[in-house]
Amino acid sequence: MNILRAGVILMTYLFVIITIYIFLSSPFDDIMTNFENIDLAASDSHIESTSGIGRTVFDMIFAVLGLVPVVWFIFWCFSREPDWRMR
Repeated sequence: MNILRAGVILMTYLFVIITIYIFLSSPFDDIMTNFENIDLAASDSHIESTSGIGRTVFDMIFAVLGLVPVVWFIFWCFSREPDWRMR
């Protein structure tokens, strides 16, 4: 595969992932904030800690979705074909 073609595919993929994150992060944050604003007497601290974990997991999912293809691309660029001259 051509390195320029793979680079364009990687940039397109990252653009799509970043765009999806931008569009989904605000509604997700609103949902988590609404969960925190629920008045339940004994479980307020549990809901607040769970919503914080939910936000962290949401951010980590998109970080992994962006980081794994970049690492794969770097390893692919620096990988070498096996030497077939010695039989």
